[in-house]
Amino acid sequence: MAISDRHLQFVLEPPIIYRYRLDVSQQPIRARMCGFGDKDRRPIDPPPVVRLFVSTVDGASVPESSVDHSMMIVHAGLWSEDSTEERSLVINPSSIPTQSTGPSSTVMSLNAPSSTRNLMGHCTSSAYVLNNNMGQQGIYFIFQDLSVRTEGSFTLKFSFCDVKELLVRSLNGFPNTRGSVAAEVYSAPFKVYSAKKFPGMTESTALSKAFAKQGIKIPIRKETRYRKANNDEIRDPPNETTLEASSSVSSTNISNAPKVTDSSTDHEGRTEDKRDHPFSSDEDDNTVDEAGEEGKDV
Repeated sequence: MAISDRHLQFVLEPPIIYRYRLDVSQQPIRARMCGFGDKDRRPIDPPPVVRLFVSTVDGASVPESSVDHSMMIVHAGLWSEDSTEERSLVINPSSIPTQSTGPSSTVMSLNAPSSTRNLMGHCTSSAYVLNNNMGQQGIYFIFQDLSVRTEGSFTLKFSFCDVKELLVRSLNGFPNTRGSVAAEVYSAPFKVYSAKKFPGMTESTALSKAFAKQGIKIPIRKETRYRKANNDEIRDPPNETTLEASSSVSSTNISNAPKVTDSSTDHEGRTEDKRDHPFSSDEDDNTVDEAGEEGKDV
């Protein structure tokens, strides 16, 4: 059986035993439930960020530049608030059996309700070597696209795995290496609100802004602009200039609008008064008088 060059490289490399530890650098705070549709999906705010610490068996810290992070991943799962039960699956309400709406029908569906993912988005993150807002370099895993379908209180469980290390161990004859998790950590509890109760997104953190400047696609909220008036900071409402401009234009149009008079202008530019109109002249008065005289004769 032929062995590829890549597999041969894995076999010849001496296995280096590392110890891994995860730390949640940015905790989730709240989110708005996205329901069972995919059109309006709001991510968990702020985006959870996990940092990886690598050390030797003796406990000596290993610098990030000496670690091959190309095949390192962290998986996120949804758990209960007390971190004792998994909440990654939820029953889809549309699959619950319901009785037919017919007047005399008693037939019910016998299909069992189907389950669907409760945690939406990209649940797996690759490793990034980045500098945090303090300028410290580290190996980070960022989850900027996670959403929850149902409301309630939850935690996130992060599981770390080095795929390359598993391949090396497997090719060198080490058993029970498939599906091995090297480190785990739980986030702090966070709350998922309904659309009506959701208090809104939080301000972007300094860590999120630092990662965004380094090219990470992470949602950043625009800062509110302030203006100073009499040494007091006043928030400029949006579209204030637009509203003032539109109101001035409206008042100008009203002032310049032509006035309505009793006279009318025809298509040739000639003006004729209603008093000179043939149907509003003295002939109308004569007609009324003649009708009155005929009534008296009768």
